[in-house]
Amino acid sequence: MPSRARHALIVPRRRPRTRVLLVAVTVAVAALGGGGAIAQTARTPAGCDDARPPLDVVASPDIAPVILAVAESVDDLRDSNGCIRARVRAEEDPDVLSALVQEGAKPPDVWIPTSSLWVERAAASHLLEPAQHPSIASSPLVLAVSSSLHDALAGADGPLGWDALVSAASGRQVVLDVSQGPTAPATVGLLLALRATADRGPDGRATVTDLLRGLRTNGTATGGAPVGADVAVPVSEQAVWAQHEKDDPRPGDARPGLPPEPVAVYPSPAATPFDHPFVDLTAGGTTASDAGRLLAALQAVGGRHRLREAGFRGADGVGGGLTADHGIDGSQPGTVAVPDVATADEAVRVLEVLRRDSRLLAVVDVSGSMAAVVPEAGGSTRIELSMRAAAAGLALFPDSSQIGLWAFSEDVSAISDYREVLPITPLAGTEPNGRELLARALGELEPVTNGGTGLYDTTLAAVRAVRAGWDPGRVNAVVILTDGEDTDDDGIGLDQLLATLRAEQSDGRAVPVMTIAYGAESGIDALAAISQATGGAAYRATSPDEIRQIFLDAVGQRACRPNCVPMTDG
Repeated sequence: MPSRARHALIVPRRRPRTRVLLVAVTVAVAALGGGGAIAQTARTPAGCDDARPPLDVVASPDIAPVILAVAESVDDLRDSNGCIRARVRAEEDPDVLSALVQEGAKPPDVWIPTSSLWVERAAASHLLEPAQHPSIASSPLVLAVSSSLHDALAGADGPLGWDALVSAASGRQVVLDVSQGPTAPATVGLLLALRATADRGPDGRATVTDLLRGLRTNGTATGGAPVGADVAVPVSEQAVWAQHEKDDPRPGDARPGLPPEPVAVYPSPAATPFDHPFVDLTAGGTTASDAGRLLAALQAVGGRHRLREAGFRGADGVGGGLTADHGIDGSQPGTVAVPDVATADEAVRVLEVLRRDSRLLAVVDVSGSMAAVVPEAGGSTRIELSMRAAAAGLALFPDSSQIGLWAFSEDVSAISDYREVLPITPLAGTEPNGRELLARALGELEPVTNGGTGLYDTTLAAVRAVRAGWDPGRVNAVVILTDGEDTDDDGIGLDQLLATLRAEQSDGRAVPVMTIAYGAESGIDALAAISQATGGAAYRATSPDEIRQIFLDAVGQRACRPNCVPMTDG
């Protein structure tokens, strides 16, 4: 009797992206559309014995066809009528978790997601209790770029390298697109790769801040990347391979989220979160035996060969036989390294914090001492450096930010050491434009002749002003640009200021103070103490070239509070 299949490869229909909230997971997952509930059943072909339930296998769409082919090849998975005792369904990983959250959901007998990270998330949410989940295949994380972009950036020096692509992303020639969601293994893998790259440089926090603020999520990039900019998308190596495997590929005929004619760029060091674990969820009996037979077949020579033919590497990360005609390089190392849930969630938290909108008050010293020349800055005065700093630094903030401006000296007005030049205003969406108002106000600031510096009184007033309109959905902060010397003998002392700042921060409405001082002789100790008391950071600048890195580092402080290093000599 000819063999008749008792299975179905059920491929989900694509729906618009949805937000999936998982139990015990604090961030949302941007999920591709689903293929029905976990407990869905398949029609049994006529003539097959329905007395014994088939092994229910749910696999990610990239690997499901291989699982199906291997299951069909295992004689021990056939019943006396020649029917396959297995059913393979293709399900997106987030959809499996989404279905498991539902009350009374029945898990499959076997689950093969793209990454063990999904399994760990399910276990952390008490949705599953898998004993073991050995990897059956792997695929390195890569950044997929179009062949035209690859050739343009690579030039005549050979294949495009990781460092060159990261440099292009820093310069906004390329935007890194993570629209698939912050908790997706590809996004997490990219975040960790970028952090590892930045940590090797001299300004790691500033570098990673710049890169993460330039990521495009759901079509938008905080760092102002052009909408039509060339994109690089984190995916598995196998996804690039599969796109080239399609018959008669046409420009623009790419898999969802992939650029046309993609070429893989490999992070350095290369690691992969895509380990395709075989998660056995059977509770014993005949289904457990069938699950064991399927696993053994996938780990056998024939199964490994089928997986390799579909663009996957071995469980050890070795990719021999994967060739460049598919836009990939099988000789690249592919160390399998799946982050744990805590590491993944921390990477996502850093991304969300760094991209959070700001509500910022810039406070600029216009005292007489700010007219002093800074020799190491090419003869520029401190006030000139201050204006350049404010203009360059504040230009890094997106239009969704809210920024105000104060000027201070000593008795700069009839009642105080400071005056409001511009109230905290949205940089866009107002008429006249808030960004234009800010630039104009900065250009009109001049030092006060022989004016002293009421730094401490101004600092306390600025913090209180920001706290008065504190917005829980934004990062509320004060940036002070000064030479760091308080000369107001009638004002609050440093010790009393620090004690007051600490006490007023205790209600949870934190307002960190970032301080930037100019020149090697600037008084930095008091500024460092102020910043440390508020969870901010203090910097010393000697040239305008340092300003961009200083502001980026200051923004990066958000991700490490309250344990940041409080001061750098910038």
